[in-house]
Amino acid sequence: MNETTYNQELLKCNRCGACKALCPTYLTTLNETMGARGRIAMLGELEETRFAPTKKLAEKIFSCMLCGACKNLCPTGINIPEVIYQGRARLKNSFSRGRLVRTILKHSVSRLDTVFSILRGVQKYFYQPLYYSSLLPYIPEITPEPFKNSFQVYKQFKKLSRIAIFAGCSVNYFYPELGRALSKILLAKGFEVVVFKGELCCGAPLRSAGLEDEALSLAKKNIEHFSRVRAEAIISMCPTCTMVLREQYPHITGDTISTIMDINEFLIKYNITKDLEIKPTVITFHDPCHLHYGLGIKDEPRQILKGIKGVEFVEMQHSDECCGFAGFFSLHFKDISKNIGSKKIDNIACTMADTVVTSCPGCIMQLEGLKRETNMKLNIKHIVEVVDEAMRASVK
Repeated sequence: MNETTYNQELLKCNRCGACKALCPTYLTTLNETMGARGRIAMLGELEETRFAPTKKLAEKIFSCMLCGACKNLCPTGINIPEVIYQGRARLKNSFSRGRLVRTILKHSVSRLDTVFSILRGVQKYFYQPLYYSSLLPYIPEITPEPFKNSFQVYKQFKKLSRIAIFAGCSVNYFYPELGRALSKILLAKGFEVVVFKGELCCGAPLRSAGLEDEALSLAKKNIEHFSRVRAEAIISMCPTCTMVLREQYPHITGDTISTIMDINEFLIKYNITKDLEIKPTVITFHDPCHLHYGLGIKDEPRQILKGIKGVEFVEMQHSDECCGFAGFFSLHFKDISKNIGSKKIDNIACTMADTVVTSCPGCIMQLEGLKRETNMKLNIKHIVEVVDEAMRASVK
């Protein structure tokens, strides 16, 4: 978004307040400056130099969860998340809370394997006391071997077609079992599977930290890498990655990875879950913000789960409300994150479900943390895990 477009977007706001109807930070605080309308107004004042780029102003702009719930509510069509990204780029040096994260991201994103290897050692010795002192949120154990480094190609003698996996940082470093489960599903259905070792971070953490130039560099490299992959589809198990590649890359680069697909879209399109069955269980579904608001995908995961014999599906109240994770938001704004998360856990509990399923590794991380804090008995699974379990059960 160039300077002219940014200013035009700011001027389009007519202060109607429609955006506040679904804004999690506004509904939690009931503070006008914690909603999209307030944030756009403040950025307009900053652009006109009537506001200074202060720490307080930066806090308000960086407190947006970038969930996208407001975007489709705006009657004048403002691309509110993009406006917030541009505002953060202008205010990043004033956001003191994010200085450490920003510095680490800026200097480490091109060498994440090394960084996560170091962090794994740090996590082993220092994480537990910091977690139990409430200084850090729940963080799963970092894997000793990133998923994308474990293999590159699984070939089939008679392949149906070739499918590539875009793992994303969460699957690569925290949940490699999701990558392995997806690989088994694809292989069982006759697909050749490719994991592209040259994959880089999609850039979402960088953009959220205000590092637009660095995000642009990653985006260009990913587009170049994946343009060389001959695959019918590139699947992502993280809706944030899918949304960034599909919706944001065109804004920041003018190009995209056209074959990128969310896992739910893929499972439906190729009828992967036909005739599957699992042990009887009660399941509810939590809609990740970037899946529902960012990609417009809501019916597909429900269709998948309801189509598996043995699943009793129970709809959760306010299933599309945020879980409170939002990446670094849960670190920088812990109290608001926990407040939002506690409502989600209450809604899950009301379903009496054995298992809550989602399709976002970040949401899994947040829900696991909330589960531990409340001592709740609950299985938390990615939809890929449910499908993998059903496929294995159906083979027996």
